[in-house]
Amino acid sequence: MKQRLFIYTTLIILAGLLAFLGVSVFTMDRNNLSLGKNTVVEITRIIAGLYAEGEDLDALVSVGRDTRITIISSEGVVLADSRPYEGAVGQTRLDRPEIEAAARGTPMVSVRHSTTHNIDFIYYALQVPTGDGHIFIRAAKPVAQVDVYLRQSVPWLFVTLLILAVICFFVVRNVANRTIEPFNSIENNLRLLAQGDYKPNPIAHSYYEIDKITKEIDGISSLLQENYNALKGEKNKLTYILNSIGSGLFVVDEKLNLTLVNIAAGSIFSASPDVTGKKLNYLVPDNTLVDLITDCVKSARNTLFEFDFEGKIYLVTLKWLPDTDLTMVALADITESRESAKRREEFFANASHELKTPLTAIRGFNELADTENKDENLKKYIDGISRETNRMMSLISDMLKLSELENTDEKNPAPVSLDAVINEVKETCMPVINEKSIIFEVQGNAKVLSEPKHMYEIVKNLIENAIRYNSEGGKVTVKIEERNKSIQLSVTDNGIGISPAEQAKIFERFYRVEKSRSAEGGGTGLGLAIVKHICALYNWKLSLKSKLGVGTTVTVEF
Repeated sequence: MKQRLFIYTTLIILAGLLAFLGVSVFTMDRNNLSLGKNTVVEITRIIAGLYAEGEDLDALVSVGRDTRITIISSEGVVLADSRPYEGAVGQTRLDRPEIEAAARGTPMVSVRHSTTHNIDFIYYALQVPTGDGHIFIRAAKPVAQVDVYLRQSVPWLFVTLLILAVICFFVVRNVANRTIEPFNSIENNLRLLAQGDYKPNPIAHSYYEIDKITKEIDGISSLLQENYNALKGEKNKLTYILNSIGSGLFVVDEKLNLTLVNIAAGSIFSASPDVTGKKLNYLVPDNTLVDLITDCVKSARNTLFEFDFEGKIYLVTLKWLPDTDLTMVALADITESRESAKRREEFFANASHELKTPLTAIRGFNELADTENKDENLKKYIDGISRETNRMMSLISDMLKLSELENTDEKNPAPVSLDAVINEVKETCMPVINEKSIIFEVQGNAKVLSEPKHMYEIVKNLIENAIRYNSEGGKVTVKIEERNKSIQLSVTDNGIGISPAEQAKIFERFYRVEKSRSAEGGGTGLGLAIVKHICALYNWKLSLKSKLGVGTTVTVEF
């Protein structure tokens, strides 16, 4: 604080002195120029008076010592000049501003550069009548002569400024020391307070405001014990609330030490109540869950997953707490909801099978009607039935695929070329790609162990979504890379993007970012749900990155 106060005060004073110097120099320059203008005007008038008294031209131009005197005829010809130069006599001067002003009867001072002498002059001219007309008498004074006094004064001004700056330096330093001294005493007392060794020790000085601060510090020390007791009471309340929560909840630090464990968490893992302060594995016996929590702590990220333990299913929420180096783990028992979901899935599968048979019959009858139809008015209705039937068949097909994935763990993987699958999907999507003028790019190739139909479903759904939610003239990039002994397939588009609120729901069945666009493009809302279940079947990692209005990247890590 002392250093900052000293620097800021010194800079403010120096800035004021420099501003004063600048204003002084500017004012002196303006005053000197004004004085020079008045001098030139007076000399011109004196010369005009001498000419009226009958002085000859040579005598007139010899009057000025530091002033240039020029006699100019009514035609603008130089008749005489106190500073003649080769070719001066005989030149016209009617185009000079001061001559033009004198000719109009409104004499004025003109400051301009002389091309003949290559210096700046202050000019003034008067029109003087003669027996047969008039002449112009002009006086001029070099601007440099006017600035002589200013140039002589500036060094003294700088010396004065330097002296004042040195004086200010010592004055400001002394004031800063005297101002900061009481604060140093306060800092020492506060340090003792933080260490728990504080004793009332009022600081005597002459600053009323600082006296008030020290009194407040003394008051604070007496309140610390009260605050401690209040915090202890709040902690007891928090402990009661946490132990009343039905879900398991515990917190670990960056070293995987347990800092908080509620009763429900201890009950889930049948742990002793004294595990707080110990390592994570004293509470959690499952190595898979320990590894997942460790990964979350090290990467300082949030995650959500399901965990099976002793016949029950738990939804595990891992949340990193910013600015604390702590990670909270919450376990909610969702066994009942999963069983209900399983029953719904069974109904879902059965209903899909039952719907497929009548829809197949409807499509067959409609095709027969289309073949036998002779009435063009019925054509649009038949086409509408065909279109909607195909949409329903596509939806049911996706429903059956999803149902099959949810109810089986069997798979027969074989090496599948990603490049071949991508090209196959590309061919089926070419009409839409051409219609929307989309740039489609494929980078890399690799083989992955998978059932061909599963790999085809992943690639088809990701590419179709990238095209469906892209803009006219957009770009879709399919990239295959090998990283960290794994293969990554990513599909990137520069389309509408997905808002953060919707990203958590995007892999749910029947969820659509833009329902109107999905309906127009023929989407069923099950594509990404199918991708999610295939990835779960093979334990592949599925991730999504998106920004609204910029685009989306979906990545599958094999």
